[in-house]
Amino acid sequence: MIIGIMYFLKSSYSKCNRKINRTRMSCVKASLSITSHCYFHRIIFSVNQLAILTGFIVTSVSVWAQQPQTTQPLTLDSINITATRSERSPAQIPNSITQITHNPQHNYQPGATLDEFARGTPGVFFQNQFNFAQDLRIAIRGFGARSPFGVRGIQMRIDGIPATLPDGQTQLDSIDPSLIERMDIVRGPSAALYGNASGGMIDITTREAPPEKFVIMPRQVYGQYGYLKSELFMGGRTGNFGYSVFGSHLQQDGWRDHSAMQNTFSQVKLNFQTSADSDLMLVFREFYSPLSKDPGALTRSEVQANSRQASTRNVQYNAGEEIRQEEMGVRFRNKLSAGKEFTVTAHMHHRDFQGRQPFFDGGQVQFDRWVGGLMVQFVNDHMLFHRPNRFLVGVDYGVQNDNRQRFNNNFGVRDTLNLSQIERVQSVGPFFRNEWNMRDKLDLVIGGRWDWLNYQVKDTFKTDGNQSAARTVSQASGSAGLVYHLTEQQQIYTHVASVFEAPTTTELLNNPAGRGGFNPNLNAQTSLSNELGFRGNSAGFQYDTAVFFIRTWDEITPFELPSSPGRAFFRNAGQSRRIGVETRLATPEWKGLRGEVSYTFSDFEFEKYIVNDANLKGNVFPGIPAHRWEGLVRYAHPLGFFGQIHVQRVGEFFVNDTNTATNHAYNLGQLLFGWEKKHNWIEGSLFIGVNNLFDAQYNASTRINAALGRYFEPGPPLNVFGGVRIRLVAF
Repeated sequence: MIIGIMYFLKSSYSKCNRKINRTRMSCVKASLSITSHCYFHRIIFSVNQLAILTGFIVTSVSVWAQQPQTTQPLTLDSINITATRSERSPAQIPNSITQITHNPQHNYQPGATLDEFARGTPGVFFQNQFNFAQDLRIAIRGFGARSPFGVRGIQMRIDGIPATLPDGQTQLDSIDPSLIERMDIVRGPSAALYGNASGGMIDITTREAPPEKFVIMPRQVYGQYGYLKSELFMGGRTGNFGYSVFGSHLQQDGWRDHSAMQNTFSQVKLNFQTSADSDLMLVFREFYSPLSKDPGALTRSEVQANSRQASTRNVQYNAGEEIRQEEMGVRFRNKLSAGKEFTVTAHMHHRDFQGRQPFFDGGQVQFDRWVGGLMVQFVNDHMLFHRPNRFLVGVDYGVQNDNRQRFNNNFGVRDTLNLSQIERVQSVGPFFRNEWNMRDKLDLVIGGRWDWLNYQVKDTFKTDGNQSAARTVSQASGSAGLVYHLTEQQQIYTHVASVFEAPTTTELLNNPAGRGGFNPNLNAQTSLSNELGFRGNSAGFQYDTAVFFIRTWDEITPFELPSSPGRAFFRNAGQSRRIGVETRLATPEWKGLRGEVSYTFSDFEFEKYIVNDANLKGNVFPGIPAHRWEGLVRYAHPLGFFGQIHVQRVGEFFVNDTNTATNHAYNLGQLLFGWEKKHNWIEGSLFIGVNNLFDAQYNASTRINAALGRYFEPGPPLNVFGGVRIRLVAF
């Protein structure tokens, strides 16, 4: 089925892509503009493929017994979270947690990057929304800001399946933002539950099967700079079986030169109620990106001269990447008896990667990656000293195998082999968590985990000697927290946690000595976190505030070498500390109107850090603004008209450890409005949006400690998008 969806999405574009005009002024830049004939062809082709898929699904589910189903109403205030490995009310958890549930306005976003769903979350900073070759950067309390690509320092789960690799890095190819139903963000250390993460945890749930037997939901979005997003969702329930099928195709020219991209994503999610006390979930995903160009970063003078230009070296060396990835996951849950639940989850994925970086020596990289994992856990609800208690225990196992080669990059053409090695990571992490209601108004939560990671590299090149090596890192992490319930709707909590974060294979293997094997000077970082928070819900007003202090030893920080611009290397800082405040207020709905506002204060600095005989004690962390505000107002009229405005203020921040270069403060806004109408079994909507509402000149991404002063990746000016969405209940 998943292959069929992929074929449906990719084949319908094949004829259109032959008409792509790849000449644009004097630059070599792909243009993904599509003629009206292509759109007509895609519509006709889509109808044919949809008929085939519909018949296949209906045939597949007809063997399941029919049982009456009831639709559960959506009650936002009572939804429990699962980011703590078992379903729990947010009021019982001694952590800073933001829960974001799908609302109609999420249907009217461009659908390009994950931050569209998570806007307004204090303590979470997103960058790099427009360079798909480097991926979205997510930082929680400053952890993750160092990542030159992908997500670092944060654990992620999608439908209970790990998106984070055993070595701690995460690529966001496993999720389309339009598919998200719910997102729980735990801000602060989560190593005691998930291991190898300092910043926190993001738990994503994708769309479940709708209550009807069969629903079709196509969506089409258009925008400036060649933006085009096509989506198709289908799903339904019958008896003990629920299914959902999703596919999307995204392409754009990009505002900057040398930033064109294309990707196709599909997911099949199957749910089986195997008995009254057990259920089974199967998930299949596939991602294919044949084109993702990297425009690179610019110096400040280059930004001022022409912010649309790409880095000269990135064009010369044709910087960019191509990716194909397949994933599969299975989860089985069984309630053994009252209060006792057993869960086992298995997953695997394969990733084929080819990339080009803007330098000659080893500037082309390819790897073939296989990842597998198994998670087992047991939850026991019982009485402890006549008080309710929940005990959770389990173990995670993961294995990652990369067959990696590097070739010299002769101005975009693959040259001689430079490196060849097989990299293997194994991780084992037994854990426990105990949640005890020790008094009527007081909850005590403690947890612990032991992480063991083994890194191995087998050198198969050996021209420069045998660089094979092995390394083992292991350490315990613990946490303890209290929740005091002032009232049924108000809590004050405190939390203390130790944090363990090992380097990823990329960080270990990017050796500044220019050789294969591991960087012998890079070690794991550890932290101790202290947090105090207050949250509540009064008369529909939801509010929360958290204050934290985190001290970190051996902070892992990135840097670049002038000989390899664009390639990140890593080193340890001696000691650092983080002091921060996060606060958020959301209003109840009043006559269709609702608002949110959040503020984040970050005072992060190095306490011990010497680089090249320079003492950087007292310097501020790069990549994180000291002040950040966000505001959101939504309105929905009974006649179907709706509107939304989102604004954020990002304060000035440094872009290097020496604090000699800064990224200026900027203001961003998005205006969204449209109309939706429902009639019997069909509903539809039209929407228009304006990004960068204030037409700010800003940098959408910064490269920390970049060589040659190339820190800045400018973002696009004011631009418009729009689209149409339909929901059809077929039967």
